[in-house]
Amino acid sequence: MKYLLLIFLTVTLCSYGLIPESKEQVVIDRIEYIYNLKSLIDKDIWKGFANIKYDLPLVYYTGSSCYISNPTEKFINRYKPVEIFNNKDLKIYKTPLLDSIPFHMSTGIILGDTTSDYNYRSPFMYASSFEITGNTIQDVNSTEQWATMIIHEYFHGFQYKHPAYLEYFEKNVVCIREDSLKKIYKSNSWFKEGIDKENDILISAVHSTDYNEIKLLINTFFLQRERRRLLTTKKLHFDIKTTEEAYETMEGTARYVEYNLYRSFVVLHPDDKLAKSDSSYHSGDSFKNYKIEKDKWLYLTSKTSYFYATGFNLARLLDKLKIEYKSRLFNEPGLSLEQILKSY
Repeated sequence: MKYLLLIFLTVTLCSYGLIPESKEQVVIDRIEYIYNLKSLIDKDIWKGFANIKYDLPLVYYTGSSCYISNPTEKFINRYKPVEIFNNKDLKIYKTPLLDSIPFHMSTGIILGDTTSDYNYRSPFMYASSFEITGNTIQDVNSTEQWATMIIHEYFHGFQYKHPAYLEYFEKNVVCIREDSLKKIYKSNSWFKEGIDKENDILISAVHSTDYNEIKLLINTFFLQRERRRLLTTKKLHFDIKTTEEAYETMEGTARYVEYNLYRSFVVLHPDDKLAKSDSSYHSGDSFKNYKIEKDKWLYLTSKTSYFYATGFNLARLLDKLKIEYKSRLFNEPGLSLEQILKSY
């Protein structure tokens, strides 16, 4: 059996015009910008993110062409792209559009028993240009916002590039999609109430400055979670634990990196190289004094798919408690944010 795994953002689709050739330098500058962000994340947010062994190709879609950074040999042999840029560490190729899908923002990988696909066990990041993304999602009005979406998806590729993680995910999780958890949350008020309460407890622990209170909140969180899961098994005949931990860790850590990138933009690129070619680049000015409270979709279960929020808040709580977890996640099969907190 063959599995096409796409971790993606769902949006309304529409059609777009062609990109003028004069804009090609902007495309190159933006792709370089993404690669520079990877180095920043490696230094300040998640060690190892920029390691070459975790790199994956980026397929950048305009209205008329695709630009592919550091493609695999298998991709090159199949599509015969033309190299247009090479600065030693970064090679960019150009091809006609690979498909007719109007909008892309996903990381894709083929799993299963077929080996012919160019992305078989080899993740690729697919992203529409800033212009297409902005026309599709009205709130995206700067290169920085667009970049955080790409980095979120890129982080999924980083996860898949860890052999222990990919093997565990393929064997234990991939057959049950994220949508199953979303449907349960939306269709069962008792489940929603339980999740929302768990998330409120995590947020209280993140904000608390009293160690004894934090300890009590963590204990309460696990008691609440255990009750909800037992009730889920009884009512829905579905042991949700493995699936929930897996997606909570997958999406929560990607959101964690996305959020911390927002906080870092104000100190990025003092030479403002991208600003010379891209008027949508704000050089971090619009992110000064960034407050998470304005982006409730980051941390509230009622504003997003619930396991994104709970996973994000678990990562924030581990940071607050100064628990080292980043070197272990994705290297130890099946290890989750929840398990690390519980062991603490």
